[in-house]
Amino acid sequence: MRLLIYLILGYLIYRVVRTVVKQASQQKVRKTDAPPLQADDVMIQDPLCGIYFARRDGVALTHEGRTLYFCSESCKEKFLAKYTRTD
Repeated sequence: MRLLIYLILGYLIYRVVRTVVKQASQQKVRKTDAPPLQADDVMIQDPLCGIYFARRDGVALTHEGRTLYFCSESCKEKFLAKYTRTD
């Protein structure tokens, strides 16, 4: 009878330890998921072709006092060719 009680007690201790270890490992995963969004992670629209992209990946241009962001260098060059006059 005493052996049966020790077996049951051992099994219960095993289950408690297993649950605690599992919860601790899940908490570590949550802490290292994705980094929090930064201010430059904002999605913006290219003024020329209209596609959306992350501002940090864009090509910046200051035009007439405004900062514009383009999806690529070629879109920036096309914008300059279209909206900039050379007299």
